[in-house]
Amino acid sequence: MVFGTVGVTRPVLATTPDFTVSANPGSVIVPLGYWAETMLTITSLNGFEGTIQLNAPVGPSTGLAGAGFSTGMTLSPNDNVNTDLQLTPGDIPGNYNLTIVATIGSVFHSLVIPVTVSPVSGSDFTTRLWGSYSTLQDWDIAIQEQLVSLGGFKGQVTLSAAVTPNIPNAPAFSLLPSTVDLSAGTLAGYTAIVSTTMSTPVGNYIVAITATNGTMSHVYQAIMMVGDYRPQSEQPGPGNSTSTGNRPSSNSAATNILAPFGNASSALSTLLSFWWFETIIGLSIATLVVYRRRPALSRA
Repeated sequence: MVFGTVGVTRPVLATTPDFTVSANPGSVIVPLGYWAETMLTITSLNGFEGTIQLNAPVGPSTGLAGAGFSTGMTLSPNDNVNTDLQLTPGDIPGNYNLTIVATIGSVFHSLVIPVTVSPVSGSDFTTRLWGSYSTLQDWDIAIQEQLVSLGGFKGQVTLSAAVTPNIPNAPAFSLLPSTVDLSAGTLAGYTAIVSTTMSTPVGNYIVAITATNGTMSHVYQAIMMVGDYRPQSEQPGPGNSTSTGNRPSSNSAATNILAPFGNASSALSTLLSFWWFETIIGLSIATLVVYRRRPALSRA
């Protein structure tokens, strides 16, 4: 019998600056005539940094008519950046692949996301969040959202929200009403109220809204950006969008228009008249948001 020493090879950790791209969820089912989304995360490795360029070509080979995401993002060393990728389907059901290419400087990485475009085959419901919300420290904003009945669904949908990272003084989300009654083939509104304090850390957060009816449950995600506090007279009001750039603000309810898809249902057609305006990659999504400045606390 021969005894020897078993050697253990330790993995060599990469030290070259680089970045990774991931998606949550990693595959997407898009109801024909409606929409779906996934959250992209770009993560810095070993101090990598730079301006992010994203490319997501769509067309018949991908089964998609559009893909919207934030632009002008910057990756800081050893940090990560998120953007909500919002997908609109083409006309033909089937299984496809969407290739996302992220480029920073001379380095690029591809991510393949399996996409299934499927007809609405049963009773269901859905909502579509803004791609991102923006606000300031010590502000309250109210964003009008919509739930849509699919396939004849009718019943109550319960809404809840969670914010990550879950740190002290993170933005607070409340949903009014928290239970929404849906009738077949219609939509119903609810309001997402976002509140921050002077102690809310500046930065980006992810909000996940869960919509549940019995055994059916769907999760929808969006980015929440919190900026430094400034007096109202010195800072434009907060807003929301899925692309960068200055946005006008309003003290009245927003009016938004969504360009129709050729195979949109009657529920979606109703939705088009007052929701959000979306154009395909390279164009902006123009939005308005209702907001108010929190009254100052009285001091002794």
